[in-house]
Amino acid sequence: MRADRLLSMIWLLRTHGRLSASDLAQQLEVSRRTVLRDVEALSAAGVPVWCERGPHGGVRIDPDFRIDVTGLNREESRALFAGLTSWGAAPLGLGDALASASRKLLAAVPDSHRSRSMGIASRVMVDPQGWLPLPESERADVVFHAVQEAVLTRHRLRMVFRHKSRTTTQDVVDPHGIVAAGRSWYLCASHGAEVRFTRLSRIEEADVLSEECADDSGFDMTAAWQKQREEFLDRFEAITATVWVRDERWSDVQEWTLRATTTDAEGEPPGDDGWTCLQLEFMDHLHAMTILLRLGPDACVITPKRLRQDLLDYVDLMRERYRADGT
Repeated sequence: MRADRLLSMIWLLRTHGRLSASDLAQQLEVSRRTVLRDVEALSAAGVPVWCERGPHGGVRIDPDFRIDVTGLNREESRALFAGLTSWGAAPLGLGDALASASRKLLAAVPDSHRSRSMGIASRVMVDPQGWLPLPESERADVVFHAVQEAVLTRHRLRMVFRHKSRTTTQDVVDPHGIVAAGRSWYLCASHGAEVRFTRLSRIEEADVLSEECADDSGFDMTAAWQKQREEFLDRFEAITATVWVRDERWSDVQEWTLRATTTDAEGEPPGDDGWTCLQLEFMDHLHAMTILLRLGPDACVITPKRLRQDLLDYVDLMRERYRADGT
């Protein structure tokens, strides 16, 4: 709808200050001519938007212009308040600001949708931390706050981070942002010409420098994160195993594997009644070993033979470790 497109154009210009007609056309998925017609329509409606010629020209909007959100429909209002969560705001020290912003947004929601928006805000909760306590290494500390300051003030950061091998490296980086994924936070930063994501729990020291970061206005952190995830997942070689599983562990298997489906039984179950033959899908061999060891005597691998033998070898090695003291 054209009204939605006009609102989108206003928000884009409010965010960026100035955009070329070509950039607006690409983001709004319309032609450049349509963008120019929309600018004329907005200007005629009293919105302070105009076009400027020249190499530094483009479409501009008065930076003091404000727009309310009374045009929100019912589904948009619901989605807005369902997505508000203090989990991301609290570690950033923005919990009170989020509550204040929520009240202001609620006041701007059309009267016809306000009660439903209040209801969904109180009935939908997002808690990615799960049931277990957050490990100490993942809690906000002085390093977290230094990284946050560098990101928000756009200053370079000197940091010492720990590799998996426990060796450490010192580097000076240009931060782009931070990402909350699962129960962990990650720093997205440029190490020279390379963009990396570093888990904050591996950063042992962090100092904000007085030097400002290079301009990164053209950097898309969301796209960089998605690319990182895809490259990470591509490293895994999936494995499927046929396994007898005790029925009482059914919910565990559903939660811990990529997929669990019943299959025709091969041979006899390893114990009395209460076993089901399943096809279990894992991300890779290590994932399979970890989950099957976690299931312990409540699972018995039939195929592949290599996985079955690796489990036996691992258990033998553990037995040797625990008997090394002669007991």
